Amino acid sequence: MTTVAEFSLEELDYELELPCACKKFCSPEYHPATFWITLSCGCCYPFCKQALSISNLRLKIRPLTCRLCGSDAISIRKVIRI
Repeated sequence: MTTVAEFSLEELDYELELPCACKKFCSPEYHPATFWITLSCGCCYPFCKQALSISNLRLKIRPLTCRLCGSDAISIRKVIRI
């Protein structure tokens, strides 16, 4: 007979707040993300509202490359509010 160890989620150590991945453009300090951005290459980034606005503007001006996978000419495919 196997015994199942009981635990609660409170005992797990995990981050409830995701930090924005675009600190360089919208704020140099740690700040929470409010959106999950999925790019055309399939990579995801957590962004705050200001970072999302800046990214939309930059994508209209020139094509960008994904920092995670290196795909060229990315676009924003999906935006989900956290």
